[in-house]
Amino acid sequence: MVENNRILIGCKENSIYLMAEGHITANLSFPLREDLYKKISTLKFIENIFMDLSKTDYMDSTFMGLLVGIERKLFSTFKAHLYVINPTEIANKLLKSMRMDIFLKIEEKPIPSDIEFSIFDENIEISENERTKIVLVAHKDLSSLSEENAKRFKALEDILEKQIKDK
Repeated sequence: MVENNRILIGCKENSIYLMAEGHITANLSFPLREDLYKKISTLKFIENIFMDLSKTDYMDSTFMGLLVGIERKLFSTFKAHLYVINPTEIANKLLKSMRMDIFLKIEEKPIPSDIEFSIFDENIEISENERTKIVLVAHKDLSSLSEENAKRFKALEDILEKQIKDK
């Protein structure tokens, strides 16, 4: 079990490497999304993004939905992919439970040893309304993968949409 719950980032050539350690929840997903989407929008070219889950003890549905969104953004912008690499047994089970194994590229792959990882800025200011929108989009992305996911998250999506509308 990992003691620090965090997401690290490193770059090599035209690829971005992410490492999720510990218990990965929505609170870590917000800064990841903001930082990574900013990086993606400033780059002219990305080969791929690799998300290493070899030290991941747990992932919540917001984080998993964010992975789907990252894959879609990468592919639409660069025709590149998000590769989930080295998932732990629990991470693999969670990905399969959401049918993400059909949508994402999942494989065993060593991470280059010369990558210098740094932690995402976890203090990025994100309004409550923006957080709600991020959670909603993440769950809509998950829902798009299967009818089972759509049923699973329908009530949550309805609640989040109402919260956004009421603000």
